[in-house]
Amino acid sequence: MFTNIFRATIGFASTLLVVLTVNGQEWAASKIPAELKLKANAVVRFEETTMSINEKGEAIEEISTVVTILNEKGNDYNKMVDFYNKYASISGIKGKIFDKNGKKVRTIPSSEIRDFSAIQGFSLYEDNRVKFINPEYGDYPYTVQYSYKKKHRSFFMLPGWRVYAGYNLAVEKTIFNLILSPNARVKYKGNSALTIIPTTSTDSKGNTKSTWVATNMPAIEYEPFAGGLGEETPVLMVAPESFTMDGYFGSNNSWKELGDWAYRLGEGRAVVSANEKEKVLALIADAESDWEKAKRIYEYMQNKVRYVNVAIGIGGWQPFPAETVETLSYGDCKALTNYMHTLLNIAGVKANYCLVKAGEDTPNIDPNFVCSQFNHAFLLIPFGNDTVFVECTSQELPFGYNGTFTDDRHILVIEKDNSYLKHTNIYGRDKNKIIGNYTFKLGENSDAKVFASNTFVGVASEEGTMYKRLTPDRQREILLRRLQISQAKINKLTYTEKKQRVPEVLEDIELTVTQIGQTTSNKSTILPFNQVSLLDDIKRVSNRKTGMVIRRDKQLIDTIKFEIPKRFTFEQVPQAAFIESEFGTYKLEVFAEKKSITFVRTLDWNKGNYTAEKYEELFQFHRKVNEVDRQMIMVKPL
Repeated sequence: MFTNIFRATIGFASTLLVVLTVNGQEWAASKIPAELKLKANAVVRFEETTMSINEKGEAIEEISTVVTILNEKGNDYNKMVDFYNKYASISGIKGKIFDKNGKKVRTIPSSEIRDFSAIQGFSLYEDNRVKFINPEYGDYPYTVQYSYKKKHRSFFMLPGWRVYAGYNLAVEKTIFNLILSPNARVKYKGNSALTIIPTTSTDSKGNTKSTWVATNMPAIEYEPFAGGLGEETPVLMVAPESFTMDGYFGSNNSWKELGDWAYRLGEGRAVVSANEKEKVLALIADAESDWEKAKRIYEYMQNKVRYVNVAIGIGGWQPFPAETVETLSYGDCKALTNYMHTLLNIAGVKANYCLVKAGEDTPNIDPNFVCSQFNHAFLLIPFGNDTVFVECTSQELPFGYNGTFTDDRHILVIEKDNSYLKHTNIYGRDKNKIIGNYTFKLGENSDAKVFASNTFVGVASEEGTMYKRLTPDRQREILLRRLQISQAKINKLTYTEKKQRVPEVLEDIELTVTQIGQTTSNKSTILPFNQVSLLDDIKRVSNRKTGMVIRRDKQLIDTIKFEIPKRFTFEQVPQAAFIESEFGTYKLEVFAEKKSITFVRTLDWNKGNYTAEKYEELFQFHRKVNEVDRQMIMVKPL
């Protein structure tokens, strides 16, 4: 899905731009302060957003944006993208391009403003459209200017303000104006990084204006173990206290009231045909538990429907009737969740429709600011003391496993007159680990045969599944890069999935290695004991700007065994080690026999948020682990 690269919006509303009447010569790249060019691929020269809201629940959004693209990587920020539908209209789009001296090269003609369906080929969503400009200009540096206006006729969440739209983007000046008519009821809240104090004023008509300004904000470079940019940089959220969408009144005064609105949207839409009911009842006729009923229905749904990629705030907020999904066999997250919910109701299995901010490693919502910060719908099924979160858009996930898309975050559980926030499941190390077993059978000429397997468990199974879906050539390419064994030939590489509540993927490997290590003048062979699970090096970062996040506990266990020919012996072997830190622990155990030696390597990562100042400690832990992992084995002939 396209996103506005000039300003990452909050919620589901999109941005708009208005005419900027400034002399183009002001945009000469030479006028950018030197400190703003450091680590920057692009610089926001000027941006002003004005959001005007009246008591009727209407909003006019005006934005003026000028961005200088410094190099090819900065082209991520040269586009204009915005969505519109029956609730919002876009008008007056203008675009210009300036050369490095600030001289206007050309005005972007209306013929280059593309307007197309957000979801091609699906009539359900034909009223959701996209305005898109992708200018072609490659003489760096150059500057783009976009402007347009957007009118929101109904809204329950509004675009707020983000100082940073992405990494390696500096900001010379950005302004956000919030203008409220006397009876407009709108609330706003900044995140912990927003320390800017707004100026306020009131005009003769009683309209209040609050203005936030940020200037000379240097580019932020992505740093190892960084969390989301929105967690580290200033963000302002804006939402109405109450709203009406298509005649449905809603309130952001409490999570219960927002849930009441979502519940009303789904009323009367949990209906399927008599034939569908018969299928469901026949499917579960001999099921011995609600769990088994739900699992069978889930797998039935997975085989029947497909997902249409429509975000919850673009394709409408109301799920389509379950009977529509039954007929068409496709739908978005809301439609498929409602359909699954309907089938469970037929089976007598209680479930709740839920709203969630989904996405792997997506930051959690702010539970202290009530508004729809969500972008996805899925189901919750309570089984006594157990709770299952059901991802209805996937045709691959096993029943009972929702994975990194929705784990460890707040969700809004929709229940009649009793909606509430709940936290989803947290996957510990027992549900996020990789277990490796490697046997190296060394030959007499520094060659070797390697027999190996990796079991990807739980969260880690998503990595294994990704490998499984690749083409065979790509699988082999990635395996050789992961193992870092030179001169290796892959004789066998297979993947087997176990689709269970804690899913597993088994990777089975056989290799032939023509030169496993270095051969010395006395025919000894020297090789690192660990060529299969080395950590990637992380760079040293001085004056780190962002905090660190380890999203989940994780465990990596590798058993690495070396067997040597009869007329050889071990001359040098690595030493056992134990390294402990705030971020995790590393343990290397060594078990030596006459003609074999086995290493058991265990690395545990500790979930947590860590301050930027802790990075040096993390760097040292990382380096110490690598030092132990690079210990050498020496094998010599007798």
